[in-house]
Amino acid sequence: MKKRSPSVEKTAETRKKIIIAALNEFNQLGYANSKIASIAVSAGIGKGTIYSYFETKEKLFEGVIDYLIEDTYHPIQSDELTPDITVADFILQQMLPAIDNLESAGRANIARLVLSEGKNFDHIRELYLQKIYQPGQAELQKLIQIAVQRKELPMGTDSEILALLILAPIWMGIVHNGILSPQNAQCIQSLFEINIRNIFKPVN
Repeated sequence: MKKRSPSVEKTAETRKKIIIAALNEFNQLGYANSKIASIAVSAGIGKGTIYSYFETKEKLFEGVIDYLIEDTYHPIQSDELTPDITVADFILQQMLPAIDNLESAGRANIARLVLSEGKNFDHIRELYLQKIYQPGQAELQKLIQIAVQRKELPMGTDSEILALLILAPIWMGIVHNGILSPQNAQCIQSLFEINIRNIFKPVN
């Protein structure tokens, strides 16, 4: 008799189980020290099963990044901006919820992992750059250009530099809270909102 293939639901459930186990492993041990065998034990499945979903640890890390984007983080989209809201309020409306679950969803630890190990593992740095960092920057640059057109920012504002400044409190918070001074953790949401309000002051 022909062996029945797992159902779509069972396949999706197993894949998610692997990704959650891998996310926890990467967050706790870092990329270099994480092992497929250990991830399999945490997921309650055989090591070979992981390889049937993800051919390499690199592919598994990519699966974790995709999961974080799809399940815990709605990237800001400039085309969702409507005329009845200012660019500053739109940025806050879209980004504050994502910043709120930055630590609990594991995204902050993944960012710290990329900061600490990206120099030794080019593929994880490039993956993070292409899937999370650069797309977010590109959308912010579009929003900044719209703000200039609306006279919500001064003419001549450099959208590339300002996009970096908008993201700066998030990265500062990630480094401060997780590396430099975790005993004196700061609210990244507050840092971000103060920064946005200072950047988008009314143009005289």
